[in-house]
Amino acid sequence: MKMREIIVWAIFLSLILTPVLFFIINLKTVRRLRKNPITKDELGLSLVWGWHAITVSEALLFSKEYTTKRRKRSHGYMFANYDLVYQYTTPFEKAICKLFIILGVFSVLGILISGLLDRIVGFDIFDY
Repeated sequence: MKMREIIVWAIFLSLILTPVLFFIINLKTVRRLRKNPITKDELGLSLVWGWHAITVSEALLFSKEYTTKRRKRSHGYMFANYDLVYQYTTPFEKAICKLFIILGVFSVLGILISGLLDRIVGFDIFDY
């Protein structure tokens, strides 16, 4: 298998898995956290449907110190409370949330880098 094929399949799989994990997090984790009166108002700002999945996943991905520092700023209401989210999620949910953010970043970076490589050296991911 060529390196080009490996890169294409990695980007393709991450593009497929990211929305699947997004819906799983929204339907299971975020819905359960919203029903809990303690965590209901601590999930961060919700701009559109599903935004809580991103704020909760970010809170679980980054360290406690970093997320606490972000919440102390003037726009801290936008981010989820690390302590409560960490306390009320299972280890499986924590792993799924971390995987969701990592795959999402990989998908975006993979598409941007492959588009840039296509412009520079003619790296066409759809050319088979």
